[in-house]
Amino acid sequence: MATIQQFKFKNGSAGLIETVYAAVRSRSGKVTSRDLDEMIGNKHDVRFAITRLTVQGRIKRIRGFGKVGIEYFYKDTASDPRKKTVRHAAAWC
Repeated sequence: MATIQQFKFKNGSAGLIETVYAAVRSRSGKVTSRDLDEMIGNKHDVRFAITRLTVQGRIKRIRGFGKVGIEYFYKDTASDPRKKTVRHAAAWC
């Protein structure tokens, strides 16, 4: 049985997630959840999208100094050019 949250996000979640990801990608490392709330409008939807993107490994949460003390910033990791590829031991044999 589907919960209310699952039913609510079933059809529109892909667009919401991509919207949040585009905002994070454009301001990578400099955007907070509060900034995303102001851009997108709905705090609950933004938290849902941040959770999905973090689980997928597309964004990463980084702790840093902000305007009011320690804040968490979000960084795009999916399109990071410095991302290293993992080579398995079998490839060296």
